[in-house]
Amino acid sequence: MTDKIAGLKGLTVVSFESRMKLPMQRLIEKYGGKAFVAPSMKEVPLAENPGAFDFFEKLERDQFDLVILMTGVATRTLIQTLETRFPKERILEALSTKTKIVVRGPKPTAVCKMNHIPIVVTAPEPNTWREILAILNEEQLLANKRVAVLEYGISNVSFLEELQLAGAQVTPVAVYQWALPDDLGPLNQAVDLILAGEADLALFTTSVQVDHLLKITRERKKELALRRAFHKIGVCSIGPTTSEKLRDHQIFPDLEASPNKMDALVEQVSEKGKEIVEQKRARSEKSWIWKDYPKLRRGDPCDRPFDRAKTSFAPTDSPLMRACRRQPNKTIPIWLMRQAGRYMAEYHISRRGLGFLEFCKRPELTAEATITAVERLGVDAAIIFADILLIVEPMGLNLTYLEGEGPVIATPIRDEESVGKLKPVEVQESLCYVLEAVKTVRQSMRPDIPLIGFCGAPFTVASYMIEGRGTVSQGSKNFIPTKILMHQHPQTWHELMEKITIASIDYLNAQIEAGADVVQIFDSWVGVLSPQEYEEYVLPHSKRLIDGIKKGVPVIHFGTQTASLLSLMKKAGGDVIGIDSRTDIQKAWDQLGEVAIQGNLDPVILFSKPEIICREAEKILKAVGHKPGFIFNLGHGILPETPVDNVMALVDFVHEAK
Repeated sequence: MTDKIAGLKGLTVVSFESRMKLPMQRLIEKYGGKAFVAPSMKEVPLAENPGAFDFFEKLERDQFDLVILMTGVATRTLIQTLETRFPKERILEALSTKTKIVVRGPKPTAVCKMNHIPIVVTAPEPNTWREILAILNEEQLLANKRVAVLEYGISNVSFLEELQLAGAQVTPVAVYQWALPDDLGPLNQAVDLILAGEADLALFTTSVQVDHLLKITRERKKELALRRAFHKIGVCSIGPTTSEKLRDHQIFPDLEASPNKMDALVEQVSEKGKEIVEQKRARSEKSWIWKDYPKLRRGDPCDRPFDRAKTSFAPTDSPLMRACRRQPNKTIPIWLMRQAGRYMAEYHISRRGLGFLEFCKRPELTAEATITAVERLGVDAAIIFADILLIVEPMGLNLTYLEGEGPVIATPIRDEESVGKLKPVEVQESLCYVLEAVKTVRQSMRPDIPLIGFCGAPFTVASYMIEGRGTVSQGSKNFIPTKILMHQHPQTWHELMEKITIASIDYLNAQIEAGADVVQIFDSWVGVLSPQEYEEYVLPHSKRLIDGIKKGVPVIHFGTQTASLLSLMKKAGGDVIGIDSRTDIQKAWDQLGEVAIQGNLDPVILFSKPEIICREAEKILKAVGHKPGFIFNLGHGILPETPVDNVMALVDFVHEAK
């Protein structure tokens, strides 16, 4: 057996092929692999198909300018279904003379040729719907045209929407559908094989397989575990359509076959499979940190003691901790604000059915979100999943989170009386769910990964409390209520700031006692102030907060739009000053002098192509050079809808930078 033929020797290959189960098994075994082929779907013809017959009647009445044939199976099934009522000659006559035929790839082309149906447009390789759309737009065949799309299994909503946007009147025609197989045993066995770490490669030969696999794991409450397992094995796709479906679910293929055929897929996997497996295992061993931990009892989240002195945690020499101390590093540390959040599929799975505040109060879930982000991205630190406003609820304010709006405080603080009613915060009792999450993460995570705790800076928390809304655009764009209280009632302002500061000192120190290695203070709105306002109304309180944090624990002091405030922020304190993307990082460091610095890629850049992301990241790396004390981060948090693979590309680029 040659090396090429033995390319899969020693590897267990899972395939979800159904119709071609035996040929797939033989192909894998031909290249030396141990095959486990689990059919993931069955084809269910629509024996009584009113949609197909309605389509044919309209076709004969000249009501379609174009008919797009997406697959060979769909085309054959359409003809066979219509033959139950009409002569085949009549069917072929209508398809040949009553419309123009567009085909997606070689299989529907073969069916058309066999039946002598003329083709007007053939999509070029890689034969996805995007190529169809491009060539039809180029040929100006869509605007004001009546288009029928012969669908294959699950409807391609994106394609239909794009056709409509191009001006077409679209009619989807379903002639068969996919369902889960009658016997789910083999598919469940394949899932178990992957979860147990006994599979090396997974092969997907159609997009429907992805949907069905996630469906059964979701029903078994194993979807998160399956996603983690895919970090450690090779994921291989037959072609662009299947790859797109995988990426839609934030599962990223390591190999895509070209041409997109089954034999080409297995041959190319045999050539590159071992290398893929080695790379995935190396990456997972580097970033894998999740361990089993006791499931917490809902409603009793603070029942496990934590004693740092009895642990063997040693993150002190990690790249991030060295950067905080301004020591030289072999690699540049990177972590990202909001790295565990709405852009990740895992977060939405964990939060399913829960409001944001309810999710924050479930430490077993926030701990998992915290750790999953580090494991998925390979970053150099975890930051506990929480929110800077959790502290205002025990102070006596009614805090809610509205979808699309963010936090809302029902009765904002506007006068001396409302400030006087604020309660002191018993952190161990009222914020115990955050502390429990910190404990859980620290006890479950690889010891050399630092854990970051955090709070909102006094000014930012005060501005939320006064404005009553979670964003500037929904509250006061100019922070009018905040500045009125600050300038017209300075005594009341300082009383409010003092109460927040005292509560925040206790809160951060409690997180440190629970296991946080670093703390960050978020001053997200401080950039609305002038240097004079900052110095008089903010600096004393921020300084008191930072001075009150347990000595020896690094403090990251972050603000946005702070180019004019940097020297004052340094005066307030912090081992690391975090800057936003509006601030020139080189000028900032020149101004700050002997301090570590964190920043500052624009989060919007992560929506660009990977080469653009890397180009912009390289500009920052060149600006800071090899100066010790640099932590790569964004200028603010990751935005919703950010592509996860782009975030991973950024992390890899920074780690590989010389």
